[in-house]
Amino acid sequence: MNRPVAEIGQVTATKQISSGLWDIEVYSPKIAVQTRAGQFAHVRINDSFNPFLRRPLSIGPIQDGKLRLIFAIRGEGTRLLSQKKPGDAIDLIGPLGGVFEIPDDDSALVFLTGGIGVVPLLLLDDQLPKRRERVFILGVRSVDSIPVTLDEAEKRHIRWSSDDGSVGFHGNSVQLLENVLNGLGSRKARVIGCGPGKMLAGMKRLCQEMKIPASASLEVPMGCGVGACQSCAVPRTDGKGYLLVCKDGPIFDCNDVVIEPEVLP
Repeated sequence: MNRPVAEIGQVTATKQISSGLWDIEVYSPKIAVQTRAGQFAHVRINDSFNPFLRRPLSIGPIQDGKLRLIFAIRGEGTRLLSQKKPGDAIDLIGPLGGVFEIPDDDSALVFLTGGIGVVPLLLLDDQLPKRRERVFILGVRSVDSIPVTLDEAEKRHIRWSSDDGSVGFHGNSVQLLENVLNGLGSRKARVIGCGPGKMLAGMKRLCQEMKIPASASLEVPMGCGVGACQSCAVPRTDGKGYLLVCKDGPIFDCNDVVIEPEVLP
């Protein structure tokens, strides 16, 4: 992979998707040309010291040098980012982190996502060959908290689950995943997940029970984004210390790291 670069991007479009969820398009051609699915950008919100740290944001679909950054407002930094307007400048470093490693075999890929965990899987969906079989699952609390438009979901053949039954399957996304995997029968499958810690923990347990390989893109708070501050450490399952989400990940084989709600947000 190429070295990350610093680039001043320009906001070209902003859209509020639903309550507290935003979709911002940023023209950043140097980062865009290098980015592969799974990587992220470290975003400086403004030139002041508030907020002091950059914010790590997964890079979504890319077109004509423009990155889509889909995010939830979770604090002052993302609140300020949501107020950016077309023409505003954004200071970016990227692409950072590793990429999704997809085996060159005939296994069916199953994407399991929840909330804004959908973002890196949207880019993976774009960068995979169209002929590659995949099932795309997106879990939300309700139809009011969906992170993509219904038109985009239909275009990508996304299968919904919702806690309240207001859209798609009535239940959580891991329950829908179990239905999908059972429906594949003896077919080989590989599960790729990104989303809340509770969802990923359920995904890991299910895949271990069914002996299906699974990997997860982890979302945790970060400081530097390059492995220096070690604020994004997650425990190894073999008990031999920690791995850094920014440097060693953000994508891990589920057997290599502890995936539990008390470890992940």
